[in-house]
Amino acid sequence: VGKSALTLQFMYDEFVEDYEPTKADSYRKKVVLDGEDVQIDILDTAGQEDYAAIRDNYFRSGEGFLLVF
Repeated sequence: VGKSALTLQFMYDEFVEDYEPTKADSYRKKVVLDGEDVQIDILDTAGQEDYAAIRDNYFRSGEGFLLVF
């Protein structure tokens, strides 16, 4: 569908055509937003219930979310 490809495009500024799906990956990137340095943490999962605890931790500590499905 392209959720992981979207994440990899954002992280590395390149399109990955032959991406091997994984169950969960996390990424961290520093960007400038409205003149401020901010850190963006990305959790890329396929929605498996096995990763519910990790997902829930991101929900509790996050300040914003982008849901892609």
